[in-house]
Amino acid sequence: MIFNKTVSKALLLFCLLISYVFGGSYAFSAVPEVTAARIGEHKGRTRFVLEMSKKVDFSIFTLADPNRIVIDIAEVEWKIGPGGADGDGFIARYRYGLFKQGTSRIVLDLKSPVKVDKSFFLPPTKSKPYRFVIDLRKISQKEFAGTIRKPRQMTAATRPPQPVVESTRSGRTKKLIVLDPGHGGHDPGNLGKNGSSAYPEKTVALTAARTIKQELERTGRYEVILTRDRDIYVKHRARSHVAHAHQADLFISVHCDSIADSRVRGATVYTLSEKASDREAAALAARENKSDIIAGMDLEAEPDEVQGILIELLQRETMNLSSSFATELVGQLRQSTLLRTRPHRTANLLVLKGLDVPSVLLELGYLTNSNDARLLMQKETQQKIGRSIVSAVDRYFQKNFASN
Repeated sequence: MIFNKTVSKALLLFCLLISYVFGGSYAFSAVPEVTAARIGEHKGRTRFVLEMSKKVDFSIFTLADPNRIVIDIAEVEWKIGPGGADGDGFIARYRYGLFKQGTSRIVLDLKSPVKVDKSFFLPPTKSKPYRFVIDLRKISQKEFAGTIRKPRQMTAATRPPQPVVESTRSGRTKKLIVLDPGHGGHDPGNLGKNGSSAYPEKTVALTAARTIKQELERTGRYEVILTRDRDIYVKHRARSHVAHAHQADLFISVHCDSIADSRVRGATVYTLSEKASDREAAALAARENKSDIIAGMDLEAEPDEVQGILIELLQRETMNLSSSFATELVGQLRQSTLLRTRPHRTANLLVLKGLDVPSVLLELGYLTNSNDARLLMQKETQQKIGRSIVSAVDRYFQKNFASN
């Protein structure tokens, strides 16, 4: 017993020593983590900093129309929240996410043309992990144009052995569904009759999404992720990134509608189309899209003609699958809730522009109708809708992927 305790203590001390030598608790993370991002201004230059658990390989290149700095790094886990944030100095905003398996990408949208003055890693200290630093200095647009080039091979930081990351989708035993409760935080979404905030869309969408999640998970057949699980605002780009990052099999954005005529009620299912199916669908797209910029795949590294082919092929297949699910969803919702006339409509909705994930936007009903608003906040109504969604999801996967 004494010998075992002595060995255990020795092993513990050895682990602590190794941890200290190689950067504290950061040394044992299999996949590098980004734990903080910040921007500062120093003597005429803008500095962008990522705090990371490990050094990683990186590559930097520039793009124009609009001006951007693009940083590709080895695949990381983002611990700083979804999507991106507003910038400072020469940086208007920055965005980040998984670009492709093995590579994460950070895009710096620029206020003015700049050059990369320096890019380097700072070693960890007692209070800080590794820091990736990029310094930007202002230049003319002509000079900036001369820096534009295609992505290059990543610069080796230390060339550690890269972990093999297995595809999330291929390793799953359950289908993964992403539920996206619309709006949130400072954005209440649609309001009730005469602008009443008794039932703001953000609240109804979140409570309904939680109930739908419970109904799907109760079957034991599905894994479900929410794009938000509390009252926070999530940008469109970040919502679709959740589906991309987890290689989702289906994306359902949950919303509530509004209209000047308070007599109108009923649910509607929307799928993506560049051309709206009617004037009301176009108005819906305008309302939903104005809160954020375009979301979707980042194909900037590909030539224009390749981009067009990839987008067309991905979009065609995804839109067909989205339409297939919408048909099943409308059929099952008829059994649990009132539907609009022509309940399957199309609109150019940014949140559905995930391209490689079959997606629908479900308008549960109209908050401007007192009956819809009252029913949609009832648990029983949400459970009925949830069970209809389960049936629609079951039928969709059986119809399209029965052999998988």
